[in-house]
Amino acid sequence: MGRVVLVTLIAATFAGLVGTGGTIGVIDYFAGDLPSIEALQSGNLTQTSRIFDRHGTLIEALYHQNRTVVPLSKISVNLQRATIDTEDRSFYDNSGVDYRRLAIAVAYDLTHRSATLGGSTITQQVVKNNVLDTAEAQSKTISRKFRELVLAEEMERRYTKQQILELYLNTINYGNGAYGAEAASQTYFQLHASDLSWAQASFLAGLPQAPSLYDVFGTPDQLEAATDRWRQVLDGMVEVGDITLSESIDILSSDLVAKMIAARKRLPVQHNPLTAHFVDYVEQYISHRYGEQALYEGGLRITTTLDLNTQNMADKWVKAGVRTYAGRGVNTGAMLVMNPNDGEIIAMVGSANYNNPAIRGQINLTGVDSLGWRGVGSSMKVYTYGAALNAGLVTPATLLNDATGVIGGHTFNDWDLKHEGWIPLRKALAESRNLPALWTYKEAGGDRVVSFLHDLGITAKIENPEGVATTLGHDAISMAQHLAAYSAFDNGGYRITPQAVLKVTDSSGKVLEAFKPSAPRAQVISPELGYVMTDLLRGPVKRYLGGLGNRPVAGKSGTTEAYTGSIFIGYTPGLAVAASLMHIDAGAKCKSGHAYLATNFPPSGWQCPTGVLFGENVGTSVWKPFMEEYYAKHPWPAFWTRPAGVVTKMVCSYDGGHVATGGYSEIFIKGVGEPSYPCGANPPPGAPPYVVPSPSPTASPSPKVSPSPKP
Repeated sequence: MGRVVLVTLIAATFAGLVGTGGTIGVIDYFAGDLPSIEALQSGNLTQTSRIFDRHGTLIEALYHQNRTVVPLSKISVNLQRATIDTEDRSFYDNSGVDYRRLAIAVAYDLTHRSATLGGSTITQQVVKNNVLDTAEAQSKTISRKFRELVLAEEMERRYTKQQILELYLNTINYGNGAYGAEAASQTYFQLHASDLSWAQASFLAGLPQAPSLYDVFGTPDQLEAATDRWRQVLDGMVEVGDITLSESIDILSSDLVAKMIAARKRLPVQHNPLTAHFVDYVEQYISHRYGEQALYEGGLRITTTLDLNTQNMADKWVKAGVRTYAGRGVNTGAMLVMNPNDGEIIAMVGSANYNNPAIRGQINLTGVDSLGWRGVGSSMKVYTYGAALNAGLVTPATLLNDATGVIGGHTFNDWDLKHEGWIPLRKALAESRNLPALWTYKEAGGDRVVSFLHDLGITAKIENPEGVATTLGHDAISMAQHLAAYSAFDNGGYRITPQAVLKVTDSSGKVLEAFKPSAPRAQVISPELGYVMTDLLRGPVKRYLGGLGNRPVAGKSGTTEAYTGSIFIGYTPGLAVAASLMHIDAGAKCKSGHAYLATNFPPSGWQCPTGVLFGENVGTSVWKPFMEEYYAKHPWPAFWTRPAGVVTKMVCSYDGGHVATGGYSEIFIKGVGEPSYPCGANPPPGAPPYVVPSPSPTASPSPKVSPSPKP
């Protein structure tokens, strides 16, 4: 009965909508406020946002519906013709409803007691997909169908055929998450919609009828269905004369489907584990700034700071380090590469395997969120020495205590259980001795050191600032902030923050934000202190990293208690890099096999001891080979320029005091960090009295030999 009523309504509509004024009220009632074409395009068409690396290479597409809106002029005429041939051959002649076709479809449905023969025009499909709300569009009521017909007629009066076709081709579902011709062309052929051949266009034209059934990448049955549908489309195109039978046979027998499937297999998975941590970070930033709707539906173009070549390199060496030390319990690691001058993130490897839950692989160990914060071991000592140098309490030549291990009632030792007596700060830092750093921390005071590292941009709350063991780096801090803080020594004393996004534009091309590397920065330490710290940090590189010691490279290792995490962090004049190796278990308990090493704390899934693994091991297996490969592909920068406020003085090894001759040269911050006493005036405890070196005896002049008299 419902179908009979519909046929009657069709007849009445056909008779009434051809121009009689009495139908105006009916049209107004059913059409309501039909939105403008601009509103349909901008309001209802969700678009895919895309994340690119710094060179414009696509990293990832983000969408609820994968769509990129393009004008009809950028959609191949081949696809336009194939679509019209398949969906609505009378498109350019009908008034939005093909009453003859609809009547035939209804009659077929009545006689066959089914609803398989479609009668909808392209305009009706636009109405159903873009004007009617979801619930109404899916309803089977007579009033809904009648409203669709009326709206289709009204749309034809208001919009041109070109506008309607453009809207259709930008909205229709082509399967595999692709909405619209541009997204479909990219999904199936990695082409723009403007470049489609007859073969490609005819394949796409058949998909909207049943996109989930016609899945060329799906099951064998779905592949067969997609191929059969393609044949039907080609037959229709032959019928209307757009292609010949011979062309149809050639197209169908081509290797197009095989090429599609092969190309699909070569594409990275949607959330590529190579860049997944970085993408998560960028998504969080964009979502917080613009909202999730803009992120997944706004068609944003997000150009990031990432360099995919460097990212591949970093990922390779993190994985190599894990393999090298797997026998010591290492199962994951991380690396962060930044521009030390402005904080641009060049590479970010958050774990050894993003998709491995056994190592909590999706937690980003570069510390851009607090879940990935870790202890940094002796690399923390740099802030102690920096704060003391900045305050003028020590100089690079000051002798520090590596003789006494009892500090404030607590006994401390170094990893080798040895004492080297009183040694210069430069040597203490190069060898990463514990006792000198502990005594320096005590003299400088916890508040001074913590204030210094906070000024450099580290936001972590230090658990016990007054405890001298803080300098040994057990507090969890962000690797990203740690690397940014080290960068201040490199860049002349400026605080930077990690930066992941270079530019964001909306779907119309309007720039929403753009990073300005030349924007003013806060200077938090003097260039002189930065230069002296950099010169001191060249010591560990020379000691542990071989040939890099001859290059403009500075860095420091860090090893946490019970080897729960090892790090190497450093920089050149143009690149800052931090790398770490560790063991993490998925559960609450540590199952590394080395838990017995944790004598001062209960081991857990996060605090998991490895076998003996020093920061220097990370330096040699991960950090150094990464740097060597990077600079094999990039020119080495020049050495740091020495500021005018850094001076060279001769000092003696006895107590670091200044001396006119017989000592060694050291650099100092002029007026603040120069030695204030002469050699011998500040002997270390227990040292024998200073004896001024006697001047070297002058050799007696040789007697002048007179020439022999001539014979």
